[in-house]
Amino acid sequence: MAITKADLESLVRRLNTAKKYKPTRKSGRYKNGKFKSDKGFHLDGAYGGYKLVFSEKDSSGERNITSGYSTKKELYEKIRNILVGMNL
Repeated sequence: MAITKADLESLVRRLNTAKKYKPTRKSGRYKNGKFKSDKGFHLDGAYGGYKLVFSEKDSSGERNITSGYSTKKELYEKIRNILVGMNL
């Protein structure tokens, strides 16, 4: 079965719900010259791969939760393992 970006986003929403984070917009947007982000987990995509990142509210950066960019299938398994580790 092919993993889609929608599948990854669904797991990220589940992870945010489990931790009671409610991101309403994509992390890293600029508004009025200031960096704006919502606290929570987000997908970051580049080089044909994806990684899971976490951003604090209105902070100046993101923390990598998974290292490096992975295929969608690899990242799907990593996020599922995080959820299993949280007993969800």
